[in-house]
Amino acid sequence: MEVTNRKLLLIALIMGIIATGLVYLYLAKVEAVSQQIEPTKKVVVAKVTIQPKTKITEEMIELKALKTSTIPSSSYIKPEEVIGQVVKETIYVNEPIVHERLADEAYQKAHLAYSIPKGYRALTLQYNPVMGIGGLVEPGDYVDIIGTYTAETNPTQKDISKMILQNVLVLAVGEKTDNLEGQEKKEIQTITIAITPKDAEKVTFTEEKASVRLMLRPINDAGNLSTSGTTKDNIFTP
Repeated sequence: MEVTNRKLLLIALIMGIIATGLVYLYLAKVEAVSQQIEPTKKVVVAKVTIQPKTKITEEMIELKALKTSTIPSSSYIKPEEVIGQVVKETIYVNEPIVHERLADEAYQKAHLAYSIPKGYRALTLQYNPVMGIGGLVEPGDYVDIIGTYTAETNPTQKDISKMILQNVLVLAVGEKTDNLEGQEKKEIQTITIAITPKDAEKVTFTEEKASVRLMLRPINDAGNLSTSGTTKDNIFTP
């Protein structure tokens, strides 16, 4: 009886092994058929999580084969197509790089931060049509900035008008509504310029303690002029 039980146990074990093998072969066949039915395609995916406003480098991406049914239509197939582009929404590890997650030209034009040259900052000034050349200044123009100071606000101890900055890029021109509670709405005109942090201090001081005027530069004129400033002592000097 004991021998019979052992034989039955051995038979059951063998049958289990055979069944496991048959299941494995079946699944392998299904996978093979699945791959034949649904081919794969290599697309550019994120090798690491890429945060917004990050410029994509070669180290951040790789080519990976994905099932065609899972690949978004706006995916990229060449790494060079995305290297150097800026991300506008988080792209997670192994996620395909798609056009919608990148800051295209239209998106960058709509967001001021993308227009600021490297090493510069955006500084906004409140201005009136006279200061702003009759309201004719447009984004992309270049201006020179003149400051007019009283004797108490400059080291010459004289009232003086002086060109303090030249060839300054205009980033934006617009207006905002100042709607304080209980007061009438007021439209405030503003102009935003690209400027170095040090020069931003000069302009801010001038705006707060003196007065500012802008001069519109002609196109294709990047040259700088040297001026000594104008006071009551030399205003009529040729």
